[in-house]
Amino acid sequence: MKIKSILALALFPMLVSCGATPSGDNTATITDMQGRTVTYDKTKVNRVVCVGAGALRLYSYVGDMSKLVGSEDIDGANTFGIGNTARPYYLANKEFLSTLPSIGEGGPNAQLANTELILAANPDIVVSFLNAEANEALGKLVPTIGLKQGRDGIFSDEIMQSLELIANVFGRETRYNELKSYINNCKAGFANLTIDENVKTYGPCVAGWGQTDFLLGANYFPVFKYAKVKNVLDTIQDSEKQISQMGAKISMETLLAANPDRVFIDGAGYSGFASKYKSDADFRTKVNSLPAFQNGEVYKTLPYNAYYTNLEIQLMSTYYVASVAHPEAFANFDIAAKCNEVTTMFNGKAMYTELSQHPTGLGGYHKVDLNSLLA
Repeated sequence: MKIKSILALALFPMLVSCGATPSGDNTATITDMQGRTVTYDKTKVNRVVCVGAGALRLYSYVGDMSKLVGSEDIDGANTFGIGNTARPYYLANKEFLSTLPSIGEGGPNAQLANTELILAANPDIVVSFLNAEANEALGKLVPTIGLKQGRDGIFSDEIMQSLELIANVFGRETRYNELKSYINNCKAGFANLTIDENVKTYGPCVAGWGQTDFLLGANYFPVFKYAKVKNVLDTIQDSEKQISQMGAKISMETLLAANPDRVFIDGAGYSGFASKYKSDADFRTKVNSLPAFQNGEVYKTLPYNAYYTNLEIQLMSTYYVASVAHPEAFANFDIAAKCNEVTTMFNGKAMYTELSQHPTGLGGYHKVDLNSLLA
């Protein structure tokens, strides 16, 4: 049963000491990514739980996974819903995560900490992507570090600062510096690319809270920004698109008028697109009139979002889109080799085959054979 932290204080007074301010030379005080002051005992950072979308993902990149003492259901043995979409950090650690006790449901419908289960796991510290109010309540019981992601995902300052914060708390600075250097080198590799203003690119089916649709695209898409391609949604007036945290919803008429030259369909919604393309003749006729479909410039990518952004997939997708849009700069580029390099750096193992064979991987990165969809 979920209960708020205030109730937990009444029900579990003996556990309030978990959040007591340490004293002496072991005391450390930090400011987390939400501007909160967090004081903790440096000798007590050996039992960790991560709550909220993206928290365990970031911790897994730089932290010691063996210190985890619980996991949300979406990241554990009871993975459900959007949690079933390909998530490299989860796939790389699922056997271990499945052995951990539950610290709550997790997922988009669970925006409050389940303090009863968290306290039962007896953590020394919590890494959290919940909002500041929820973290403040949880922090009365256990030192709680709030993180942020930032608009540009893996290339955002907030991500790097969050990773550095985790590294500093858990003594993982060497690992952080290794990952930081890699990310910066990748970012520098895209810096000299230039946008071809005459080629418009559309990215449909990017999942937001589990919803995907060919007419729902990413209004602000870091993949396109860093791959240096022109996002067709940027050419559409705000009055012609419904912008929400899900993305930008447009009408078929608006898409046809925008006339994209390339389309990259996100793996989270690719099956739905393929089914509609086969079964709905009117839909098929309309999209076939787009230059992207007429010229065979329709591609599939791995799922961008699954319990927040798949940051390593964001990076892989940026390479893939850039290699398609700028072939002269990516001669002899091998997306499988690049993906294996990225997942080895982020997740400790080469994973392109595993991700491609996942039900939402659907063959990984590739050009779409439209004729095969009609078979």
